[in-house]
Order: sequence, then C-alpha cells, then structure tokens
Amino acid sequence: MAKRIVKDERIKVIIHNIAEDFRFSHETGDYALLFYQADTEGVIRGAQIDQMAEYLSTGLAELQDNIQWRREFLSENPGMDEVKMLENLSIIEKEYIDLLAFLR
Repeated sequence: MAKRIVKDERIKVIIHNIAEDFRFSHETGDYALLFYQADTEGVIRGAQIDQMAEYLSTGLAELQDNIQWRREFLSENPGMDEVKMLENLSIIEKEYIDLLAFLR
C-alpha cells in the first residue's frame, strides 16, 4: 500500500488550510473527512492519495475555468474586495498545485 508521510511544513499548512475550510463550513462528507484525517495524522494512505488528487484536480479546474463561480462568490460576499478575492483564489490555486505535486 502506497502512502505519503507529510513532513514538509508547506504541505502540512496546505492540508491544514483545506481542512480548516471544511471545518468552517461544517462539512462532514468523504472529502472533508479525508482532509481532517490527513491534517490530524500527517499521513495519506493508498486510495486516499487518489481521492485527494481527484478533489484537488477538480477544484483546480474550477478555480482556473469558472468565472461564474467568482461572480457568485462576490455577490454572496458584497464586502469582499475583488482584487483581494482574486489574490486569495491565486493562493488557493498555488496550494492545490503544490499539494498535487506532492501526491504524484
């Protein structure tokens, strides 16, 4: 069984950030539990690697391609500065790319 032990501090922070996003939204689905476990244990095992990569790939595609999502986000958060929001999305995009590279 393949596994990835998370030793790199940047990767730990990325996993923690994603887990915190799930915690903030009170999600308890499969992906949320996957990131909670990785955040707590610091290990990603077997099929979890593929599941995490699938989540990240899908999220990355949505970040890169879906302008409508950005518009909806801004309309739901009227106090959000558009430039700041785009900067935040760029940070998320970079984190997803870095975590995907770690998983491969």
